[in-house]
Amino acid sequence: MISIIYPNSFKAGIACLATHILLTHLSKFGYNVGAYFLENYHLVRGASTIFITLQYENDYFNAIKIIRELREKNPNALFVAGGPCVMENLHPLEDFFDVFIVGEIEGSDVMDKVVRRDFSDSCLYIPNKTKKVKKIYPKRLGIEDYPIKQMTHEKGAYGKAFLLEIGRGCPRRCRFCLARSIYYPPRFRKLDDLIYLAERGVKESKVNKVALIAPSVGDYKYIVELCNYLNELNVQISPSSLRADTITDDLLRALKLKTLTIAPEAGSERLREYIRKDISLEDIRNAIELAKKHGIEKVKLYFMVGIPTETEDDIKELISLCESIKKEFRKVEITINPLIPKPHTDFENVLFDIESKRKIRFIEKNLKNVKVEYENFNSMLSQAVLARGDKKLGNYLKMSKNYSEFVRYLKRDKVLDEYLKGLKAKTEMEL
Repeated sequence: MISIIYPNSFKAGIACLATHILLTHLSKFGYNVGAYFLENYHLVRGASTIFITLQYENDYFNAIKIIRELREKNPNALFVAGGPCVMENLHPLEDFFDVFIVGEIEGSDVMDKVVRRDFSDSCLYIPNKTKKVKKIYPKRLGIEDYPIKQMTHEKGAYGKAFLLEIGRGCPRRCRFCLARSIYYPPRFRKLDDLIYLAERGVKESKVNKVALIAPSVGDYKYIVELCNYLNELNVQISPSSLRADTITDDLLRALKLKTLTIAPEAGSERLREYIRKDISLEDIRNAIELAKKHGIEKVKLYFMVGIPTETEDDIKELISLCESIKKEFRKVEITINPLIPKPHTDFENVLFDIESKRKIRFIEKNLKNVKVEYENFNSMLSQAVLARGDKKLGNYLKMSKNYSEFVRYLKRDKVLDEYLKGLKAKTEMEL
């Protein structure tokens, strides 16, 4: 028996396309495969290989707990990690997994080889043995490994929806973006392939909603044509956040949104230029005007603070931008978190801004009638450390049940500041 585990809730796991891709991929080799989440992983018994997909750094604590419990019930199992966090920096997890798969598995047989205990592929990293690893990269995204029949549920993050991946990677040049780096060069699917996948997926998954998956949905050349086709299928369309400069009359007409979600990232034009977000104030205003025209009821915005060169004026411009949008819409929500410097990006050696917490509170205090959301600050500190940390962090992960304990132990040993300064794990992955 082969098990795939998403180390977080069922709600999050079924909204993650990787869960469905891994199930479909392994099933084609004839294996008996099951998918598990926090709610049911304890049912895994007698598995020969257990694959755990790592999408977020703070899932490491759940993953380690799962491994500890399941090693007793599955003494002969091989524990294998994959996902964007592995491509980002696998070193903090070396003490916990037997094998790491670095890259994207479509079109390969690497997972089948791992099940058969063949570790010859260059994309495999085995702790204390492998000296160099090269990520696996499918040059074309087709339909062969795509999950047509997907697990769906009303409790899923997208609701009961078929997940349709338009493309992978991003053609933009944002300096902070990990996805741009690890999935480079970007690839988009053919329109005919997307139409085929949507038609079959909606039917076989028994849903009337399609979630469009891509770092930049609006950058797809045929996005309006695709949305018009989905409207002909009479299904609801749920896109991930849109870039303000890709929003058009035709796109909003086709999407039929009730909420517009955009990510300016920074409040000032100067700071957006610095991080190469390439969105102007005019782009944002145009998006807002179009949203009003199409009867959109709510606007959600995503921002970062703690960006290098940031000043008090940049923070004030962020507040001013949100206030101006609030004048146009009754419901405005913002999510704001610190910049997490990621390896393989332009900011991989940037100091994490410990003052971000104060800046977020300042913004929240000064924004009236705008809902402000943000993550727990210890959660963000934990992510910043794990994204760029070294193998020594394994000792702290062993002691910690959650990110709060992890940060506390780092502070106790007076090493937190060192880990927040810059890259401590030099990986040899060829990205």
